[in-house]
Amino acid sequence: MAVWWFTYPPFDEHDFFARVLGRAPDMIPAVLNDYKLVEHPAYTHIIPHEGVCVQGSLVNTQTGDDWMLEAEFGVKQGYYRRQQLSVEVGDQTVQAWVLVAGPSLAWAVQGQEDPTCT
Repeated sequence: MAVWWFTYPPFDEHDFFARVLGRAPDMIPAVLNDYKLVEHPAYTHIIPHEGVCVQGSLVNTQTGDDWMLEAEFGVKQGYYRRQQLSVEVGDQTVQAWVLVAGPSLAWAVQGQEDPTCT
């Protein structure tokens, strides 16, 4: 059974995955609807926003990848939250893990240009 992760810029690059996971997995272009990409120098993230979409990539992960990705993104610290969402790949919809803005991210970006975190 495939365990999919949806990733978005700048994290949807092969060199990012090669560094975090020790390999560069196949990346399939995908779209996450009703979310908005918030570019930030240190904490790029996504937030719910009806009517817009995020272009990214779908990655099929392996056993053990989850904890490495969660550690990289500070899930335990609350910078990001992992949610399972519907992602469009061509004419199909698949369920994938997505890292969205977490409760501590607003604190991490306070005083910076646009604290649009939830």
